[in-house]
Amino acid sequence: MHMKRALIVSDDAHTQAWIAKSVAGLDVLAERCRHSEMSACLREQELDLVIADGGHDAAGVVREIEEAAGEGLDVHLLLVVESDGLAGLRMPVRVESDFFVRGGSSDEVAARVRSLVWPGEEVTSDELVRVDDLTVNLATYQAHIGGVPIDFTYLEYALFAYLVTHPDRVYSREVLLSRVWGPDYFGGSRTVDVHVRRVRAKLGPELSQRLETVRNVGYLWRG
Repeated sequence: MHMKRALIVSDDAHTQAWIAKSVAGLDVLAERCRHSEMSACLREQELDLVIADGGHDAAGVVREIEEAAGEGLDVHLLLVVESDGLAGLRMPVRVESDFFVRGGSSDEVAARVRSLVWPGEEVTSDELVRVDDLTVNLATYQAHIGGVPIDFTYLEYALFAYLVTHPDRVYSREVLLSRVWGPDYFGGSRTVDVHVRRVRAKLGPELSQRLETVRNVGYLWRG
């Protein structure tokens, strides 16, 4: 999957928190706003998905989305509706959309989000590694910090992903060469040091502290 930006729209803090928790295992960077702020938020942010609380009558939300789409906004919509609002429910014409009835499970919310914004790309939470605002997607060979992609080369990513998925364990340079570069690599082990320096530089000062050097042994990722 690729990192997506979502807006959760509801006047109820509990609903906002529940939706945010439901999509927490996905590659989603979610912001929250109230209905009164929705119009401004749609136009001020680059969004891939809006998850909106439509309540008993979702017409107002649908109208806002359609107006924004008419102005060029390319976004998907997932509506939360009450069961008694289904009879009059009209989905937007120009926007890819879906809905679920309040009371459904978190798994249903996550499944509907995946089918809307990652059709054919669905992965499980086991393929996502999260540390603070770092996300490593093992299915797509990508890493993001706060939604911003890290420009790793293939070997930088491979080295980083190996250490991140084997936390709190020290690996010697020779072992890392074998596991990441492969048994047929005949270069010197100092190439590991070079790649570690590059990875640290791209992680930034805070996250790079987790990639520790163990003197006379090798490297570990502190989980």
